[in-house]
Amino acid sequence: MIQPLRIAHRRVFVALALVLPAIILVGLGARHPRQRLIVPAAQLSNSLLLRKSDTLWQKHALRSEFYRYSKTPDDIFVVLNPVALHPTPEAIEPDLLLYWSVDQPQGDSVPGHARLLGPFIAGRVVNLPMSIGGTGYLVLFSLPHHTVFDTAKVETLP
Repeated sequence: MIQPLRIAHRRVFVALALVLPAIILVGLGARHPRQRLIVPAAQLSNSLLLRKSDTLWQKHALRSEFYRYSKTPDDIFVVLNPVALHPTPEAIEPDLLLYWSVDQPQGDSVPGHARLLGPFIAGRVVNLPMSIGGTGYLVLFSLPHHTVFDTAKVETLP
């Protein structure tokens, strides 16, 4: 009575040993590509400033600076900093995530096809996944409260 169960368990473990690594490899292959290029903030001095705005965000005062790196002209970067005399959004709202979306967020949810750019950190250089001349929205999303903290429409950059 125990012998048939041992044989069945042995076959199941051998099958799992072959199937589970295959599932993991397929899952790794199906992931979204990571950001192609990370530029340290010190190298932005070699970049072309495309646009600088303190009024881009709807609810909060954030200085948004858009750059094009000279070595890779197709990549556009953004640096977000709080405007002087205003507290940082991360001090007001903890755990903010920065998203890029082609469509404007509706209500308190981020569109399903929006791309996560990472956590919001003031002064961090972020690579925007947009083509030259594309428009879209930068979205700050509050993870603990599940609400859209603020949005900024990014229009055609020169």
